[in-house]
Amino acid sequence: MRVKIFFIGSILISFTHAVPDPSTLSKTERVAAMARQLGSFGITGVKVGVTGSSVPVRKEIRELQQDENQWNLYLLGLQRLQAVDQSQLLSYYQIAGIHGRPFVNWDNVAPAANMGSNGYCTHTSILFPAWHRPYLALYEIANEFTGADRDKYVRAAANFRIPYWDWAAAPPGGQSVMPPSVGGSSTAIVMTPRGQRTIPNPLFQYTFHPLNTRELPDAPLSRWNSTLRYPTSSRADATSRNNLVAQQLDNSRLSFRDRIYNLFSNSHNYTEFSNKAWFPSDGGNYDSIESIHDQIHGLVGSGGHMSFVPYSAFDPIFWLHHAMIDRVFAIWQVLNPDSYVTPQPTPFGTFTIARNSVVDANTGLTPFHSSSSGGFWTSNSVRTVQGFGYTYSELVNTNSSLDLPSSVRAKVNGLYGQTAPANVVQKESRGRGRGRGRNPKNRLMIRANLTDPSPVDTPDGLVEADNTYHEYIANIRVKKNALRGSFFIHIFLGEFTNDPFCWSFDLNLVGTHCVFADAPMEATCEDCNDPQSRDAYVTGVIPITTALLNAIKRGQLASLDPKDVDPYLQRNFAWRVSTLGDGAVDNSKVDGLKVSVVSSEVRKPQSITELPQWGDFTIREGVTQNRTTGQRPGDPI
Repeated sequence: MRVKIFFIGSILISFTHAVPDPSTLSKTERVAAMARQLGSFGITGVKVGVTGSSVPVRKEIRELQQDENQWNLYLLGLQRLQAVDQSQLLSYYQIAGIHGRPFVNWDNVAPAANMGSNGYCTHTSILFPAWHRPYLALYEIANEFTGADRDKYVRAAANFRIPYWDWAAAPPGGQSVMPPSVGGSSTAIVMTPRGQRTIPNPLFQYTFHPLNTRELPDAPLSRWNSTLRYPTSSRADATSRNNLVAQQLDNSRLSFRDRIYNLFSNSHNYTEFSNKAWFPSDGGNYDSIESIHDQIHGLVGSGGHMSFVPYSAFDPIFWLHHAMIDRVFAIWQVLNPDSYVTPQPTPFGTFTIARNSVVDANTGLTPFHSSSSGGFWTSNSVRTVQGFGYTYSELVNTNSSLDLPSSVRAKVNGLYGQTAPANVVQKESRGRGRGRGRNPKNRLMIRANLTDPSPVDTPDGLVEADNTYHEYIANIRVKKNALRGSFFIHIFLGEFTNDPFCWSFDLNLVGTHCVFADAPMEATCEDCNDPQSRDAYVTGVIPITTALLNAIKRGQLASLDPKDVDPYLQRNFAWRVSTLGDGAVDNSKVDGLKVSVVSSEVRKPQSITELPQWGDFTIREGVTQNRTTGQRPGDPI
């Protein structure tokens, strides 16, 4: 008996349906034929494995790899999807192309007037988290097996959901943030119906077949037959440097962790949480899920496909990254159930949404049809993940003594909070004194020993009697199209090299932020020429409290009190801008750039089911007011 299982477009396709000449069609041709018969391609979510209210869990990629059967299905399914003819509606090429290039209709969803030079994706928009949820659902895949192993692969497929990549949690001992399965080798070993064999690793790259330079015209990406990460050059023979991607991810990982933990504990307004657009306010809270997402895109791509919005979805790591973003979104929703999409203008257009138009919770998340009759998913209709037939382990409450939000907070603390500043700073309790009372040998500690601080090696006396301490954050504001393409902003504490190639690896780097833009620098930029889009600002942050704790451990800083921190930052805080090709850009040449430092009094959590409570932000104007592109008194915040 031959059993066929094929997940694509989040629909389990049963080939007992009447499709033309089924014996002569490939699997994907059968799926496409069904889509044509039904009209629009309805994305309903994977229903196999769903039992009542119980739905399968999307696993972290390293956890999925421990399940041999599901891992095998995943690699073979992705390999076969990538091999589908690029002209097919449900090919990897066309699904990835929804996000940006080649700027063509998908599933017959036509562009808005004068908006054909964008992809469908909704960046710098309140729709950003919701739009990517059905997009990921479209991608959810598996494949077929026959013979003696049929039953175990049927069971594996029933519970398979695409994995996510947690780049914020501490990786297993000795490993990089970059999973070896993604960047370690260009080949992978899998089991097939004919036994074990070696295949091209479908997580390492996607190879265009063919590379169509009319559809993908922007140099240097138009020269590369496969997706690249941190390319060795702009020539056609360039290769990826995943080793450098891993090193710079590792060097910024604590900023990823602090941003995620701070987002869960301090961001309670969906409008601010959802996207990186800046509007003048007196709040000073610059971070968002989209801004964190941009940081990963930039560091992974570093001039390769992931660095640029129109090309990023062709890199297989895109889907792992966005499943992580969807997970963060889902966790945040549990913690903030009453805040959601409200009507907001969108400064940048998409394939179907005009620039500067107002979008809301009922705006169609084009081109994703919710059924074959032609209706679109909306932010309201994608509000829960369970409707698409999946969940995340953090949303599964296994402790009957806790409500779901308390259970989620406990899991967030376990993953991201144990070594975050809020949970390592202590009151004067062990008789060791304040920061300068530490062992002078700490001054000799190298960076590897300064990561993931803990209460054991963090000085006492950093928490006030009311159980509060000070957090510090570098806020970044800049025009999105300031350099007509993506670029990096690096934040340092202390001396650093003059070589921009080394900035993202520097020992005194606190974190590297990426401004994730729509086109490579060599290409035209339609948004750059629209007056309102050209002047639209975006924001990002780099938390610096962990770096300050390391300075305290080294005896360079007395405490987290502003009276000690402000003069320390005046001497040591700095920022630099570079292109994705590692070229230095003078700070003064970056249109609209403003960098500031803000502080907040934060109350420590008292139990595993609590998160830190943040107070209002105070601008540390003395730190930046005498610096080029630094925040000054009277500047809008």
